[in-house]
Amino acid sequence: MFLILALFGLSGCNTKYQEVETGYKGPARTNPWLAAERFLTAFGRPVEVLSSWREPAPEDSTWIIPSELISNKLFAKQIDQWMSNGGHLICLIEYSDFRDDWNLRGSNVELEPTFERFLEDHDFEIEKSASGEVETKLIRYRGRPFDVEMKSAWQASNRSGSLQGMPTAKVGDGRLTLVTDARPFRNRWIGDKQHAALLKSLVDSTDSFGKVVFVRGATLSLWSLLMERAWAISLGLCLVIVIWLWKNLRRFGPLEAADVPSPLRAYDHHLEALGDFQWRLDRGASLLAPLRGEVLEQSHRLMARSGRLDSDIFALLGERVGIPRERVVRAMSEPAPADASVFTRTVSDLQQILKSLS
Repeated sequence: MFLILALFGLSGCNTKYQEVETGYKGPARTNPWLAAERFLTAFGRPVEVLSSWREPAPEDSTWIIPSELISNKLFAKQIDQWMSNGGHLICLIEYSDFRDDWNLRGSNVELEPTFERFLEDHDFEIEKSASGEVETKLIRYRGRPFDVEMKSAWQASNRSGSLQGMPTAKVGDGRLTLVTDARPFRNRWIGDKQHAALLKSLVDSTDSFGKVVFVRGATLSLWSLLMERAWAISLGLCLVIVIWLWKNLRRFGPLEAADVPSPLRAYDHHLEALGDFQWRLDRGASLLAPLRGEVLEQSHRLMARSGRLDSDIFALLGERVGIPRERVVRAMSEPAPADASVFTRTVSDLQQILKSLS
């Protein structure tokens, strides 16, 4: 009764559908810079995405990296040398991870000590705002204003003064730019306001028309390090491993012996194989038939010569051999021996009988 009442109660309820935005699908879900890459590619810029650290190459004109990537002195030294030769480094502070655009976190970002020293070496200052997130609506870059929407708890400045969301300065022949809020360059927001135009202006601020590199993480690939620094040793080690495997792994067939045995088999082997076949075929009945036929033929001749045609043939054969009549009957009439021992005894009895008749 309770179930019936519940069914009637539920039938009177109205269904309500609510559309929930869950984000992108496919490559855009795992690559927040996909739209930026395609945008720059449309303007003829070669673009590369790195999942692990490599030393900046001379043909790289711009690197866009999360700030936590500069986590050791080696990376900082390589970046410094590359910027001095004309490279443009764009460091993203908040919202720079590779999460989906609908699951971002920004306010809990902590700067690496190596990165803070790196900024001090280039006369940059960065600190968290005491009043929480500060909103930036307008950024002026290379003499041109850009309408943007940035909001970050970090405030950065350089020796030329504060630019709120995006301070920049020359480093040798190159440039260093800090972007406190990376959302304007992500898939979800790059189409808003003048975010795409700002990204293009940043990339075009270098003298060289080289490759734009988005670096996903700071993981150092052991294999790439070996191939770069110790390729000869790695190649030799791989060759040794291949030779060892070739020598020790099992082949697809048995190894050929030095003395190949003759394919010819002795007569006893053939006889043994034939007997085994006959035993499996009818448990030896076909092997007993010739012996029994020979015994019957010889016994009939004996009885004809001795004039005892009316005698009991089984009793007569038992007397000549010295075995009971029942054994003679079993040897002459048993259809198929139960096992190999019975077969052997039957053959032995038939051979004794045949010997006594000859």
